[in-house]
Amino acid sequence: MKKRKVMTEKNTDPALWIFILYLALVVIMYRLSPTITGALILGLYLSMIIMVPARLIAKIKFIGERASLIISSILVFAVLVVTVYQIFPIVYDEASKLFSTLSSTDISIEELLAQLPVFLRDIIGSGKSNDAVTEQLSNLISTFTSYGMNLMNSILPMIPNMLTAIVIFIITATYISTLKPVFRDNLWRFFPASTRNKSTGFVREYYNSIKTFISGQLIIAFIVGLIVGIGMTIAGIPYAVFLGFLAGVTNLIPFFGVIITSVPAIFLALANYGLFGLIRVGIVLIIANQLESWVLSPKIQGDRMELNWFVILLGILLFGSLFGIVGVLFAVPIMVFIKEFWKQYVQDAFRRN
Repeated sequence: MKKRKVMTEKNTDPALWIFILYLALVVIMYRLSPTITGALILGLYLSMIIMVPARLIAKIKFIGERASLIISSILVFAVLVVTVYQIFPIVYDEASKLFSTLSSTDISIEELLAQLPVFLRDIIGSGKSNDAVTEQLSNLISTFTSYGMNLMNSILPMIPNMLTAIVIFIITATYISTLKPVFRDNLWRFFPASTRNKSTGFVREYYNSIKTFISGQLIIAFIVGLIVGIGMTIAGIPYAVFLGFLAGVTNLIPFFGVIITSVPAIFLALANYGLFGLIRVGIVLIIANQLESWVLSPKIQGDRMELNWFVILLGILLFGSLFGIVGVLFAVPIMVFIKEFWKQYVQDAFRRN
């Protein structure tokens, strides 16, 4: 009996292999069907975003948990619909105006240089160098115009399908939110009886870490949106408030807010102010991106998730290259999972053996 007891103590916790199996299944599913699996993962992420305002709404008297979820889902849905319906007309109108101007106007290097600050004109120079710049610029404008018009013509027919996909996406996220109590009550079924309490406790603790990550990302998104909105207003770019709103909403996916906002911002800058407007927009977006990369994310997410800021940045780049947007979105949660899983299961297995 003593020998059998010693052997039992040395056995590895079976939940270690269960978690590895579940993680491997997710990776395999994503590799086999990235669109469906990615949509499910994004739906899960959005369902947790819905839970943030739902918890606040539930504190109001006479509003139950289910009603707060419905109200929160409607609010999130409205924000996304407004964003989509605003961005496409703006991008299409400004891009069409820009490409029409470029294709119908004989633009000279002197006209473009006149839009730049004096110090940039001095750097570019004059004389023979302008002839080479003019030739390259003419080729660039011709290529840019042709590509832009083709791009806009291909995007326009896709808008109805994209709106339909967003509607389905929101419905899926709302449905996952309503299933949370069911999953919570049946969580024990996914683990062996011998380690059930520890495993369910680990999952609940990890779920709380994800909620902490999402609340931190909401704070970052709000600050980035504020920076972009104020910066675009100072730069004199049209639709500055909307650009800030767009940057905040899309920055719920880490670092994507500035990237997505750059598309309409560049068209607005070029169509209204030319190259000098493009420089102003670039300065605003670079400042927002650098503040997020080196100040906001390391300070807010690093402190909350107890991870080094360089590890966060490296993980986002690594998982983003492996799994695309889904990888960027879940880089920090995956790193937190690996850290906690290593502490509670792998190190425990090392001690046992």
